[in-house]
Amino acid sequence: MEKKCFKCEKIKPLSNYYVHKKMADGHLGKCKECTKLDVRKRESKLIENPEWIKSERKRHRDKYFRLEYKEKHKSTSKEANEAMEKYREKFPEKYKANSSSQRISSKLGHNHHWSYNKDHWKDVIDINPKNHLKAHRFLIYDQERMMYRGLDFVLLDTKKKHLDYIINKIKTEED
Repeated sequence: MEKKCFKCEKIKPLSNYYVHKKMADGHLGKCKECTKLDVRKRESKLIENPEWIKSERKRHRDKYFRLEYKEKHKSTSKEANEAMEKYREKFPEKYKANSSSQRISSKLGHNHHWSYNKDHWKDVIDINPKNHLKAHRFLIYDQERMMYRGLDFVLLDTKKKHLDYIINKIKTEED
């Protein structure tokens, strides 16, 4: 069976229309392509409105807790231990560096290693947790050199280069 889309006025098979039980034939009057296009247009207008973005974030958070996604995706302790063991095997230098720097106190909350070479294990950058997460979005770990690279693949081989790069990226993201 076929149907004419009221938007593009093309005749298409019913499989090209979303199901809508309140319509006479059980399908929406607008084809899937036109519906998707309208949704994209609407979202492109709404994305400019900070209040809409804020309400969408709240709606998604509420949905996350209402549907108990945290519990559904929670790993068992066995799975968590296996994942940690895999990580230790893959990055032994990171594990050793973290173990050796655990007693270094942090005023801001987190210690960030700019290098995992043995000489630099205790030479960490004090950073707050929020900026620490942001910083790792802009870093690529080079396991061969046991240091990070920027997204432009430039090796950040000194603490100063590393710190300048992180500060620059965090500032540009906030603007």
